[in-house]
Amino acid sequence: MWPKRDKKDQHDGESDVQIDTDTELDDSVIAEESLQETIKKLRERLKKCESEKQEYLAGWQRDKADFINTRRRENEAREELVKFANESLIEDLLPALESFELAISHGEKGIVPVYNQFLQILKRRGLEEENPTGKPFDPHHHESVGIINTKNKDDDHKVLEVVQKGYSLNGKTIRPTKVKIGEYAEVNNE
Repeated sequence: MWPKRDKKDQHDGESDVQIDTDTELDDSVIAEESLQETIKKLRERLKKCESEKQEYLAGWQRDKADFINTRRRENEAREELVKFANESLIEDLLPALESFELAISHGEKGIVPVYNQFLQILKRRGLEEENPTGKPFDPHHHESVGIINTKNKDDDHKVLEVVQKGYSLNGKTIRPTKVKIGEYAEVNNE
């Protein structure tokens, strides 16, 4: 049979059991608290990583957009350079073109085919003659060299005479047209 215990032994035995139970509970509570703390720390790290990811993604997207815009601007600048690379050469050829026109107007018919060929080459390169007769005066494209008094109110501030041809290259005026402008003068009958 079982040995008898005195009260002191029973109390010690109960305290031993109670200590063991408390130790098991404490360990599970500690383990659970530790697990919750670990989860909390992992969630914080996850939020930090997501924040960094968004920051890096936004930076990458900005850099990519900047790169695309830079490439587009470079292509536009290159196209512009190609369009106007021959501008000074064409400007230098304009007096020769006008000499051809002057010779033709004085009866030199034998140079007409050469003139036409020369003019076609310049037009393929983007040269256009400006003929603003009857159009409103535009100081960006025309140079006023005189005024013609007119009695027609509709001719006021319009180009009435071209003194020297103007030219544009790919839409850019390289030599303004020298013109005379109409000025309306009201006639008083007294």
